[in-house]
Amino acid sequence: MSEFNQAIEAAKRRQRRMLLWLSLGFIVVACIVFATLIASRATPIQVLPETISTEAKLSTNSGIALILDHHLYSLSDTAEVEASAPGYQTATQLISQSGFGKVTQITLQPLPAEVILKTGLEDNKTRWYINDKLKTLANTFEQSFENGDYTIKASHPFYEPVTRQYSLAPAQKIEETLNLTPIMGELSLSSTPAQADVSIDGKAQGQTPLTLSLPGGPHQLDITKPGFETVTDSVEINQTSTQINRQYRLQAERAKINLTVLPQGGILTVNGIDTPLQNVIKVDANQNNVVTYKKPGYFSQSKRVMLKQGETSELQFNLEKEMGRVVIESTPQANVTINNKPVGQTPLTLTLDALPQTIDFSLDGYRAETRTITPTAKSTSSISVNLLTEKQARLQEAPRSYKTRAGGEMMLFTPNDTIIMGAERSEPGQRANEFIRKVTINRPFYVGVHEVTNAAYAQFDKSHKGDPNLPVTSVTWLDAVRYANWLSRLDGLMPVYKINGNQVTQINDQADGYRLLTEAEWEWLARKAGRPAQTLFVWGNDKTIPPKAVNIADESAKGSVTHYVPRYNDAYAGMAPVMSMNRELSGLFDLGGNVSEWTHDNYSLTVPKPGLVYTQTLDKSAGDEHVVKGANWRSGTLSELRASYRDGASQGRDDLGFRLGRYVYGGH
Repeated sequence: MSEFNQAIEAAKRRQRRMLLWLSLGFIVVACIVFATLIASRATPIQVLPETISTEAKLSTNSGIALILDHHLYSLSDTAEVEASAPGYQTATQLISQSGFGKVTQITLQPLPAEVILKTGLEDNKTRWYINDKLKTLANTFEQSFENGDYTIKASHPFYEPVTRQYSLAPAQKIEETLNLTPIMGELSLSSTPAQADVSIDGKAQGQTPLTLSLPGGPHQLDITKPGFETVTDSVEINQTSTQINRQYRLQAERAKINLTVLPQGGILTVNGIDTPLQNVIKVDANQNNVVTYKKPGYFSQSKRVMLKQGETSELQFNLEKEMGRVVIESTPQANVTINNKPVGQTPLTLTLDALPQTIDFSLDGYRAETRTITPTAKSTSSISVNLLTEKQARLQEAPRSYKTRAGGEMMLFTPNDTIIMGAERSEPGQRANEFIRKVTINRPFYVGVHEVTNAAYAQFDKSHKGDPNLPVTSVTWLDAVRYANWLSRLDGLMPVYKINGNQVTQINDQADGYRLLTEAEWEWLARKAGRPAQTLFVWGNDKTIPPKAVNIADESAKGSVTHYVPRYNDAYAGMAPVMSMNRELSGLFDLGGNVSEWTHDNYSLTVPKPGLVYTQTLDKSAGDEHVVKGANWRSGTLSELRASYRDGASQGRDDLGFRLGRYVYGGH
């Protein structure tokens, strides 16, 4: 190699040595920096309880970190440390940057100890107690415990109690089969007469009188002696009953009867005492025994039997079916089913089994009726029913009065009457719009005992204010029928009025919901209901108003009204709380005063046809004005006080309210 090439090779070797030393220096510096950084972020980890601190194992689950000698060294912002120890539940702890360098404690919870104790028994009568407290009733006891000291007791009624003391460590498991020792008891037996053979649990033990030891548990005794009935008994030796004494008086041996009966399922008596129906029965020997067999629907049989001691006899009963004659009638004629089988139409005469018979009567349009009868051969039975139409039945079931959901009381009226509405021209105070009209009132209906109050109306209209006990006023006719529809729905009835916007578009006279009274109903209630004859005023025909009869314009209202009734004082210058006056002849309150009342009818001045008798129907015509009936606290003239007085209105007033009515049932 030339000197030039040698010089080049020497330069390369120097360059490689220089790079090697530079690399080694960088690594040393990096290690020093890394070690310094780790040392500055060392976090001591303390595992509790201290008794397991030295044997606990630590590891990291996340982060760039390692654990050396129970210290955490981490290059990450957070690190999760896991601690574990034998007999304890593993726990984790997340350590953030703010916790680095500070002592971190991880507390381990001990694993529960498990105890399994067995008895080898199969009756589930062993009671298990923990520290003298009953825990369970079972053959095997299995329970988890926290570490500590415990007393466990097994107590079985037929064995001596067994108690165990345990000091339980975490995760310790104890499994043991207890050897229970049967308790021993003493049984003393005697009999009259003596020298009877004793067998216990099928093994001969000797003769009475006898005393012997028995292990705990149930035992069957058989006491036998020739010429006497065998006595079978049972005793139980247990922890609370170890001394048992039995004395038996043996009965002379009885006779036997092999019994055959037809039909099965009857009742057997021996000398008047009910006896279990068995193939073999026993009776007293050497005496007359009356054996009777009976069953519903059959003639009973009795037989006399006298047998010697130990004798066996045969006895048969074959009962004859009993039938009875039944006459079945109804008004009107109806279809009849007996025990759900059609048998024809009334009247019927049938011969039926002497058993309870369910007889159903049915006819279209009528409420079905059911009767039950048990025929007998001794005499003819009869059933007669009067069927009611569905409406008659509903009327019969209807309460005489009831409370609505809004709190108002409704009273039932069942009229079959005619009212002459209006007044003759010659009647003092008569107005030209009081047309004479004859109306038949024969449809049952309910009426509000008093006018609708502010309290009741406010449940419908939450914005409504006013004294709760005063009648609601200043409401329109449409407001009143809206309230009637609302209450119908609340009480589960079919609404009468169909309302679209601010207009009634349909009136359902088949509905049983609330409505306003018709003018004819109102006038019948005010002039005819509860009276032998029609009257001029709600209180009668006398122009002198009885005390507390009506709230009208009286002496106390003088000066505040145009007209008043002199020498009458109802104690209220204005409106009065409902039912402040006396009950009227109809049984209602305030028809004749307090506030006038909206009715259902449109106000019309059409003259009725002479001689025509009108029926009790709902007016379906449309109009702006509706009939207003009754005087009010401003009324002081003879014209207004008469029950025939009528007016028309289209707006509410402060002296105008309403009361509700409703048909008992829909339809005519």
